[in-house]
Amino acid sequence: MTSSVHLKDIEAKYLKIVSEFAIDMLSLNGVDNILWHLARNVVSQLGFDDVVIYLVDEQRQCLIQTASFGAKNPKDKEILSPIELKIGEGVVGQVAKSGIPIIISDTRLSPHYVVDDAPRLSELAVPMIVEGEVIGVIDTEHPKKNFYNEQHQQTLYALATITALKIHKARTLLQLQTTIEELEYSSKIQDTLFEIAEIIFETDSIHDFYARLHQCISRLTFAKNFYVAILSKEGTSLSFPYHIDEFDLVEQDTEIYIDAASPSITGHVLLKNKPLLLNQLQLAHMVAAGEIHINGTVPKAWLGVPFGDEHFRGIVVVQNYSDSYAFQLKDKQLLMFVAKHIRNAIERMNVKSRMEFLALHDPLTALPNRILFSDRFNRSLKTLASNSGKGIAILYIDLDRFKGVNDTYGHHLGDELLKAVAARLKLVLRPQDTLCRLSGDEFAVLLEDISSANESETIATQLLQAMSRQQDLGGIRLKVTGSIGIVNCFDADATPAQLLIYADEAMYKAKLLGRNRCYSYHGDGDSLLSTTYKFETDFTQGLAEGQLFLEYQPLYHLKNDEILGAEALIRWRHPSHGMIAPIRFLPELQKAGLLDKLDLFVVEQAMSFLASQQAHLPPAFKLSINVSGAGLNSIALMALFDRYFRFQPVLLAMLSVEITEQTIVSSVEETRSTIERLHGMGVTISLDDFGTGYSSLSYLHQFTFDLLKIDRSFISHMDLTYDNQIILETIINLAKSLNIKTVAEGIETKEQYRHMQALACDYGQGYYMNRSLVAADFMNELKHSPIFVH
Repeated sequence: MTSSVHLKDIEAKYLKIVSEFAIDMLSLNGVDNILWHLARNVVSQLGFDDVVIYLVDEQRQCLIQTASFGAKNPKDKEILSPIELKIGEGVVGQVAKSGIPIIISDTRLSPHYVVDDAPRLSELAVPMIVEGEVIGVIDTEHPKKNFYNEQHQQTLYALATITALKIHKARTLLQLQTTIEELEYSSKIQDTLFEIAEIIFETDSIHDFYARLHQCISRLTFAKNFYVAILSKEGTSLSFPYHIDEFDLVEQDTEIYIDAASPSITGHVLLKNKPLLLNQLQLAHMVAAGEIHINGTVPKAWLGVPFGDEHFRGIVVVQNYSDSYAFQLKDKQLLMFVAKHIRNAIERMNVKSRMEFLALHDPLTALPNRILFSDRFNRSLKTLASNSGKGIAILYIDLDRFKGVNDTYGHHLGDELLKAVAARLKLVLRPQDTLCRLSGDEFAVLLEDISSANESETIATQLLQAMSRQQDLGGIRLKVTGSIGIVNCFDADATPAQLLIYADEAMYKAKLLGRNRCYSYHGDGDSLLSTTYKFETDFTQGLAEGQLFLEYQPLYHLKNDEILGAEALIRWRHPSHGMIAPIRFLPELQKAGLLDKLDLFVVEQAMSFLASQQAHLPPAFKLSINVSGAGLNSIALMALFDRYFRFQPVLLAMLSVEITEQTIVSSVEETRSTIERLHGMGVTISLDDFGTGYSSLSYLHQFTFDLLKIDRSFISHMDLTYDNQIILETIINLAKSLNIKTVAEGIETKEQYRHMQALACDYGQGYYMNRSLVAADFMNELKHSPIFVH
């Protein structure tokens, strides 16, 4: 009876232990906390001398001691030398293998018993099982034989089952948290990459781009000390466009020479072209070995990832001078991932900057072009009213007999001469002056803050002297002179177009007086256009008498050299003054409000040509005409198009209308409506002079264009550098993505022609293939085009 009561008391005690442990599990988190609580606070209550809890290591296929109690745990919650057992090794390994509890009454008789710290006579081992899988084993030993019984086994097995379930839940929760963290981290990376892409379009300078990039990376890792370095094209030096550091100041774009024998850590990574993650000890080892040297403060953690290719290579670096954060493999992987996109972003930023520069500068001389010159001209005029006693002057410069240089020595030497002249002119001018290349061998100078006409004439004389000094170009000695027209302005009511025309006229007067001199415009008595030409009367008379006519510049398919079309170009042969260049009479027509009349004339002449030659033209032939903004949206011109559409729709469909960005800007919605009407008539629309304005890219998405004509400034005189190639590739690929054909204007050399072919540009025109021709000569050229030769 007493024995029975005693057993019931023991059962009640064990049941209480199990129940309390189950309740404890509700508040315990983390696998380590669970196992140590089980070992120290639960199993110890069963009267066991010791306990060891093992967990299965799936990768290594072994059991590792994780928690313990008694002689095998001399230190609190710390295992000095964890026991490791293979699956199947010893009693514990057998339990892990079979998933069945084992009681060893006398270890001396068991072949599986393994002695660890000291031999004992009894052993009990039970598995921890979840969903049929053993995740660990609870093992206890005792110095007496026959110590463990079935009740011990059942109780320990119950505790093992509760523990296994709790561990499974804890691991599942941890895995879920890890997954969430990884997803959040991945989301952050994606957000960062999207932001990097957006930065390209939101920032105006490369330095602002780097600063925003720094902010992006700071959200993903420690980046208090961050810099970007660029390797020179020769691979011999580093520049630092962006450098933020707690201790070391490096000025923007500072250039540092790379010692190949003992490079800096940055130079080392760029030369090896491999990412590098180093802690303090590794850094010290590389320095001691002479592999690298450290410039400035020695970091305790350093991570650098190179980016780019053989054309452009750089590195992004983060470093830490304290023990607060040590970069890890995930940081390296992150920076490697981001670095790939940094290269693309920087390349696009460079292309964007290059395109913006080319939109405002001459690609040959890098001088401001007509657009930038006009902008500065307008601003200087606005300041005249408030700048008492000061004025401005325009100098119009034309090189004397420059055509002879091109004809004798070739265009390449002519280009070199233009660059040399531009460099000499810049040396003469003051910081506030603007030198511009207008076109060909024509330059213009804006002089600001001049006190008198004598001051502008003095500067003009100095410019003549600078130009006339002998030039040595590749062993060829040349001497070139120039003629300069001067217009002085102290009146804020003057207009830029008017002043530029007067300066142009004064320049022609200088040529008439013998060249290599300057001439100042003195008023209406000097005005060739206003008095001699009697411009408006002459133009009206010229239309009636057939002085104005069209020439046709062939448009070639770059894939097979076929002539598939032409651009109609207006010409004026004046009975008294000979051929007048469009650049001279078109501004006057615009000022007089006569461009719409010229547009009507051009459309009629183009349609007349198509009607007379239709039988001799290839089926897909397109004739391009230039239409002004005033003409495009005029009632008269649209009425003319409507009439042709009613009576000659097939001929009208052979017409292509070219408009410029300036036309769109003047009336966006009206232009959009007109384009839709013309498309409805079968007329194709081309965007002319692409790249010379600020908003050309946006208009490609807003309007439906059939052709995109890449401005000659992107092609003519281009040295075909890597940057230029990227710009042209970007334009052509963008057009293709929008199903727009591309035309390269101003192809002047075989190299330019082949280059545009290689870039998969569709069509091309320029002096290399053919100049503009009168109708008869054009038709003769068309007969010999590959499209007619079989």
